[in-house]
Amino acid sequence: MKYKEEKRYVGHAGQLLRANKIQMQEGKAAGVTMIDVHNRSGMHFDVNVSRGLDITHLDFLGENCSYISPCGITAPEYFDDKALGFLKSFTAGFLTTCGLRTIGAPSVHDGDVYGLHGNISHTPAEEMTCTIEEDGETPYILIKGKVKDAVIFGDKLVLEREIRCGYKERKISIRDKVINEGYKEAHHMILYHCNIGYPILTPDSEIFIPSKEIKARTSHAEEGIGDWMKSQVPDPGYEEMCYYHKLKTDERNMTAAAVFNHDLNMGAAIEFNPQTLDHFVQWKMMGAGDYVIGLEPCNGTIDGVADAIENGSMKYIKPGECAEYSIDVCLLNSRQELEAIKQRFK
Repeated sequence: MKYKEEKRYVGHAGQLLRANKIQMQEGKAAGVTMIDVHNRSGMHFDVNVSRGLDITHLDFLGENCSYISPCGITAPEYFDDKALGFLKSFTAGFLTTCGLRTIGAPSVHDGDVYGLHGNISHTPAEEMTCTIEEDGETPYILIKGKVKDAVIFGDKLVLEREIRCGYKERKISIRDKVINEGYKEAHHMILYHCNIGYPILTPDSEIFIPSKEIKARTSHAEEGIGDWMKSQVPDPGYEEMCYYHKLKTDERNMTAAAVFNHDLNMGAAIEFNPQTLDHFVQWKMMGAGDYVIGLEPCNGTIDGVADAIENGSMKYIKPGECAEYSIDVCLLNSRQELEAIKQRFK
């Protein structure tokens, strides 16, 4: 049944497609504003307006897809940008955006001190709008906003984000522009920290990354490189492992990665352009209570600003120019859909 015909059966269009602004009221989440989105595919997700327009909860047909850290949803005023202080308010959720001037490990460069993963995910959005666009038989929710990463005497970057979700689609499309609003060339780093958790992720889940070359980030990760694609039971003593992957592309020069639970017949995939997001990190964390696989497209390495400059992965934006990125989050509802993704990279 098509949308216009379905509308005859409902009193309010929110029965079919809705996006409600909500505000958290308790604990460290108090004051956080979210956009709560539901569509007719059975997909539900929250966009955190107070935290960079990132995606916290994502679920499908009642099953959770995200990893939510022990911090839970935390208001931006609790952010500690020193060293590893980021971890004290790292919700994770399905998407945490890292950047815009640094990603990865804390570092020092030219007298500037950078904390873990930068500031953008702890910055409230401005000029935010949320509309339902009734475009014929394919209505969609459109969320827009700006998130600024700017400082006096320093770089002045702004993230313009657009999130789109179709009426019956099992897909969230994210389109970003990072603009240099300053008058000097600025260095720029961005990472899309996509976090898949239980019950999509279990010891029997399949991790699909179309890798043509793999490099362990640390000597500890090197010890487990033979099992990079395997999940396992939660281990209280597990130490995280990260891997850099060079990815195969399909005929459209796109790439994708996924985690799929064959028992649930359900999974989550991300698709992106590796020409703009030219690095990919897999975060494997099999700890008890810290049980997550991170699929992380990014535009540089994750060992600090100085390291990225030295190894040549650092990106730069001239005054008035912008860098554009896109990532699609797709929920999978059959083994056939997973196989269709895998066939693209044979």
